[in-house]
Amino acid sequence: MKSIDLSIGIKRKVFNTCVLPCITYGCETWALTKHHRNMLEHCQRAMERSMIGIKKEDKIQNTVIRSKTKVTDVLIRIDSLKWRWTGHLLRGTQEKWSNIITDWYPREGRRNRGRQSKRWEDELKLTAGPKWRRVARDRVQWKLLEEAFAKKHTELRDIL
Repeated sequence: MKSIDLSIGIKRKVFNTCVLPCITYGCETWALTKHHRNMLEHCQRAMERSMIGIKKEDKIQNTVIRSKTKVTDVLIRIDSLKWRWTGHLLRGTQEKWSNIITDWYPREGRRNRGRQSKRWEDELKLTAGPKWRRVARDRVQWKLLEEAFAKKHTELRDIL
């Protein structure tokens, strides 16, 4: 990836076909916090800088680096994979353990003090509403909401 002999197109293909699947393996089940999203974003930015041979001290904006590399954004990829897997999971007719776990809530005991833990379905509720399970059963409507779900985090990053 650091070789100057390879073109940026080849490096992009290697990143999108080899590195990105490794980074996002199993991401459908993650409940990503802001800290984890930042860590993934920084990891990708470091790889992109390495691909074009730019150091962090050069202080080149991330948008300029992304326009040169044109690699798939890891956070958009994670959100889109999570959205697709959720639709597939809820449209299934079989009783799978993953479907049972999605519906399960622990009822015994008390919650810990402090901020509530982020749950896997919290992001889904923000995009599809409180009846997101019903929306997921409609394949067409769910597909239309996928892009909105994936783009939501990038818009929030641009604002912050």
